[in-house]
Amino acid sequence: MANVMLATKSGTRPSISEAVSSIMMENHLLYEALKLRIVNYHALAERVKKDVEELTGRKVSVASIVVAIKRFSDGLEGNGTEVAKILKDAKLSLVGRAADLTIEGRGVPTIRILGDLLKISPKFVGSPNILQLPSSVKVLADLEDAQIIKEELSDRYSVTITGQAAKIVVRMSQKAEKVPGIAAFITELLYRNGISMLDMFYGYEDLLLVVEERLGPKAYQVLASKIVG
Repeated sequence: MANVMLATKSGTRPSISEAVSSIMMENHLLYEALKLRIVNYHALAERVKKDVEELTGRKVSVASIVVAIKRFSDGLEGNGTEVAKILKDAKLSLVGRAADLTIEGRGVPTIRILGDLLKISPKFVGSPNILQLPSSVKVLADLEDAQIIKEELSDRYSVTITGQAAKIVVRMSQKAEKVPGIAAFITELLYRNGISMLDMFYGYEDLLLVVEERLGPKAYQVLASKIVG
Protein backbone atom coordinates (compact mmCIF):
# COMPACT_ATOMS: atom_id res chain seq x y z
CA MET A 1 0.00 0.00 0.00
CA ALA A 2 1.10 3.55 -0.59
CA ASN A 3 2.35 5.66 2.29
CA VAL A 4 0.05 8.69 2.43
CA MET A 5 1.80 11.73 3.90
CA LEU A 6 -0.62 14.50 4.80
CA ALA A 7 0.29 18.01 5.83
CA THR A 8 -0.77 17.60 9.47
CA LYS A 9 -1.09 14.86 12.04
CA SER A 10 -4.89 14.72 12.01
CA GLY A 11 -6.04 16.66 8.96
CA THR A 12 -5.26 17.51 5.39
CA ARG A 13 -4.41 21.19 5.87
CA PRO A 14 -1.50 22.64 7.88
CA SER A 15 -1.92 25.04 10.78
CA ILE A 16 -0.91 28.70 10.45
CA SER A 17 2.42 27.99 12.17
CA GLU A 18 3.11 25.01 9.89
CA ALA A 19 2.24 27.03 6.79
CA VAL A 20 4.48 29.91 7.85
CA SER A 21 7.36 27.55 8.64
CA SER A 22 7.03 25.92 5.22
CA ILE A 23 7.05 29.28 3.43
CA MET A 24 10.03 30.58 5.39
CA MET A 25 12.11 27.44 4.84
CA GLU A 26 11.48 27.47 1.10
CA ASN A 27 12.84 31.01 0.75
CA HIS A 28 16.48 31.13 1.80
CA LEU A 29 16.68 34.95 1.74
CA LEU A 30 13.71 35.28 4.10
CA TYR A 31 15.11 32.53 6.29
CA GLU A 32 18.48 34.29 6.65
CA ALA A 33 16.81 37.67 7.24
CA LEU A 34 14.70 36.20 10.03
CA LYS A 35 17.74 34.58 11.56
CA LEU A 36 19.51 37.96 11.60
CA ARG A 37 16.32 39.67 12.86
CA ILE A 38 16.35 42.31 10.13
CA VAL A 39 12.75 41.75 9.00
CA ASN A 40 9.64 43.77 9.76
CA TYR A 41 7.27 41.03 10.95
CA HIS A 42 4.11 42.94 10.06
CA ALA A 43 5.27 43.76 6.52
CA LEU A 44 6.35 40.16 5.98
CA ALA A 45 3.03 38.86 7.31
CA GLU A 46 1.13 40.99 4.79
CA ARG A 47 3.38 39.73 2.02
CA VAL A 48 2.81 36.03 2.74
CA LYS A 49 -0.84 36.29 3.83
CA LYS A 50 -2.20 35.02 0.51
CA ASP A 51 0.19 32.03 0.52
CA VAL A 52 -0.71 31.15 4.12
CA GLU A 53 -4.42 31.26 3.32
CA GLU A 54 -3.91 29.05 0.28
CA LEU A 55 -2.03 26.45 2.33
CA THR A 56 -4.40 26.49 5.30
CA GLY A 57 -7.55 26.75 3.21
CA ARG A 58 -9.07 29.54 5.30
CA LYS A 59 -8.96 33.26 5.98
CA VAL A 60 -6.13 34.25 8.29
CA SER A 61 -5.50 37.57 10.04
CA VAL A 62 -2.21 39.41 9.66
CA ALA A 63 -1.87 39.43 13.45
CA SER A 64 -1.99 35.61 13.58
CA ILE A 65 0.67 35.39 10.90
CA VAL A 66 2.88 37.85 12.79
CA VAL A 67 2.69 35.62 15.87
CA ALA A 68 3.63 32.56 13.80
CA ILE A 69 6.54 34.38 12.14
CA LYS A 70 7.87 35.55 15.52
CA ARG A 71 7.60 32.01 16.92
CA PHE A 72 9.48 30.66 13.90
CA SER A 73 12.16 33.36 14.21
CA ASP A 74 12.60 32.69 17.95
CA GLY A 75 13.06 29.02 17.18
CA LEU A 76 16.07 29.80 15.00
CA GLU A 77 18.11 31.03 17.95
CA GLY A 78 19.82 28.98 20.58
CA ASN A 79 18.30 25.58 19.86
CA GLY A 80 21.04 24.10 17.67
CA THR A 81 22.34 21.90 20.49
CA GLU A 82 18.86 20.67 21.40
CA VAL A 83 18.08 19.89 17.76
CA ALA A 84 21.38 18.02 17.39
CA LYS A 85 20.51 15.87 20.41
CA ILE A 86 17.12 14.98 18.96
CA LEU A 87 18.67 14.08 15.63
CA LYS A 88 21.44 11.99 17.17
CA ASP A 89 19.26 8.89 17.17
CA ALA A 90 17.54 9.62 13.86
CA LYS A 91 17.39 6.92 11.20
CA LEU A 92 18.31 7.77 7.61
CA SER A 93 17.32 6.08 4.39
CA LEU A 94 18.18 7.09 0.83
CA VAL A 95 16.19 6.20 -2.26
CA GLY A 96 17.71 7.18 -5.59
CA ARG A 97 16.06 7.39 -9.01
CA ALA A 98 12.74 8.58 -7.69
CA ALA A 99 10.25 10.51 -9.81
CA ASP A 100 8.46 13.67 -8.66
CA LEU A 101 4.87 13.66 -9.92
CA THR A 102 2.11 16.25 -9.72
CA ILE A 103 -1.46 15.06 -10.29
CA GLU A 104 -4.16 17.65 -10.99
CA GLY A 105 -7.81 17.39 -11.91
CA ARG A 106 -9.72 20.51 -12.87
CA GLY A 107 -12.72 20.81 -10.59
CA VAL A 108 -11.99 17.44 -9.00
CA PRO A 109 -11.49 17.26 -5.20
CA THR A 110 -8.01 16.06 -4.30
CA ILE A 111 -9.54 13.46 -2.00
CA ARG A 112 -10.87 11.72 -5.13
CA ILE A 113 -7.36 11.65 -6.61
CA LEU A 114 -6.11 10.10 -3.37
CA GLY A 115 -8.83 7.47 -3.59
CA ASP A 116 -7.86 6.55 -7.14
CA LEU A 117 -4.19 6.32 -6.13
CA LEU A 118 -5.04 3.95 -3.31
CA LYS A 119 -7.10 1.78 -5.68
CA ILE A 120 -4.06 1.12 -7.85
CA SER A 121 -1.63 0.80 -4.91
CA PRO A 122 -1.59 -3.05 -5.03
CA LYS A 123 0.27 -2.70 -8.34
CA PHE A 124 3.07 -0.64 -6.81
CA VAL A 125 6.50 -2.18 -6.44
CA GLY A 126 7.59 0.22 -3.73
CA SER A 127 5.87 2.60 -1.30
CA PRO A 128 5.27 6.00 -2.93
CA ASN A 129 5.06 9.05 -0.69
CA ILE A 130 1.86 10.99 -1.31
CA LEU A 131 1.08 14.53 -0.19
CA GLN A 132 -2.34 16.13 -0.57
CA LEU A 133 -2.17 19.82 -1.47
CA PRO A 134 -5.09 22.26 -1.87
CA SER A 135 -5.38 21.83 -5.66
CA SER A 136 -3.15 18.87 -6.51
CA VAL A 137 -1.51 15.73 -5.19
CA LYS A 138 2.28 15.34 -5.09
CA VAL A 139 3.79 11.87 -5.37
CA LEU A 140 7.36 10.72 -4.91
CA ALA A 141 7.79 7.24 -6.31
CA ASP A 142 10.41 5.03 -7.88
CA LEU A 143 10.47 5.12 -11.68
CA GLU A 144 8.50 1.91 -12.13
CA ASP A 145 5.67 3.03 -9.86
CA ALA A 146 5.69 6.49 -11.48
CA GLN A 147 5.06 4.86 -14.85
CA ILE A 148 2.20 2.81 -13.38
CA ILE A 149 0.60 5.97 -11.96
CA LYS A 150 0.93 7.80 -15.28
CA GLU A 151 -0.55 4.92 -17.26
CA GLU A 152 -3.46 4.35 -14.86
CA LEU A 153 -4.46 7.96 -14.14
CA SER A 154 -3.48 10.10 -17.13
CA ASP A 155 -6.83 9.48 -18.81
CA ARG A 156 -8.61 11.18 -15.89
CA TYR A 157 -6.09 13.67 -14.58
CA SER A 158 -3.13 15.77 -15.64
CA VAL A 159 -0.07 13.80 -14.51
CA THR A 160 3.23 15.68 -14.74
CA ILE A 161 6.61 14.13 -14.02
CA THR A 162 9.06 16.92 -13.26
CA GLY A 163 12.18 14.79 -13.35
CA GLN A 164 14.28 12.27 -11.52
CA ALA A 165 15.25 12.92 -7.93
CA ALA A 166 16.57 11.27 -4.81
CA LYS A 167 14.64 11.21 -1.56
CA ILE A 168 16.05 10.98 1.93
CA VAL A 169 13.84 10.05 4.85
CA VAL A 170 14.86 11.21 8.32
CA ARG A 171 12.92 9.26 10.95
CA MET A 172 13.06 10.87 14.39
CA SER A 173 11.89 10.05 17.90
CA GLN A 174 8.59 11.30 19.32
CA LYS A 175 10.53 13.97 21.21
CA ALA A 176 11.04 15.80 17.91
CA GLU A 177 7.46 17.07 18.04
CA LYS A 178 8.33 19.37 20.97
CA VAL A 179 11.54 20.81 19.48
CA PRO A 180 11.15 23.69 17.01
CA GLY A 181 13.56 24.39 14.19
CA ILE A 182 14.50 20.85 13.15
CA ALA A 183 13.58 21.32 9.49
CA ALA A 184 15.31 24.71 9.41
CA PHE A 185 18.44 23.19 10.98
CA ILE A 186 18.61 20.50 8.29
CA THR A 187 17.84 22.96 5.50
CA GLU A 188 20.69 25.23 6.57
CA LEU A 189 23.07 22.29 7.04
CA LEU A 190 22.49 21.09 3.48
CA TYR A 191 22.62 24.62 2.06
CA ARG A 192 26.02 25.24 3.65
CA ASN A 193 27.26 22.12 1.89
CA GLY A 194 26.06 23.26 -1.52
CA ILE A 195 22.86 21.22 -1.61
CA SER A 196 19.57 22.91 -2.46
CA MET A 197 16.42 20.90 -1.89
CA LEU A 198 13.78 20.47 -4.54
CA ASP A 199 11.11 19.84 -1.93
CA MET A 200 10.57 18.91 1.69
CA PHE A 201 7.64 17.34 3.53
CA TYR A 202 7.64 17.59 7.31
CA GLY A 203 5.66 15.25 9.50
CA TYR A 204 5.87 14.99 13.29
CA GLU A 205 8.38 12.15 13.34
CA ASP A 206 9.44 11.96 9.70
CA LEU A 207 11.17 14.45 7.44
CA LEU A 208 11.21 13.70 3.71
CA LEU A 209 13.87 15.58 1.73
CA VAL A 210 13.91 15.69 -2.06
CA VAL A 211 17.12 16.63 -3.89
CA GLU A 212 18.54 16.23 -7.37
CA GLU A 213 19.40 12.59 -8.03
CA ARG A 214 23.13 13.37 -8.44
CA LEU A 215 23.18 15.07 -5.02
CA GLY A 216 21.45 12.25 -3.15
CA PRO A 217 24.60 10.42 -1.95
CA LYS A 218 26.26 13.70 -0.91
CA ALA A 219 23.20 14.86 1.03
CA TYR A 220 23.02 11.49 2.77
CA GLN A 221 26.69 11.66 3.74
CA VAL A 222 26.34 15.21 5.09
CA LEU A 223 23.37 14.25 7.25
CA ALA A 224 24.95 11.00 8.39
CA SER A 225 28.19 12.70 9.45
CA LYS A 226 26.67 15.76 11.09
CA ILE A 227 23.44 14.74 12.80
CA VAL A 228 23.39 10.97 13.24
CA GLY A 229 25.46 9.12 15.81
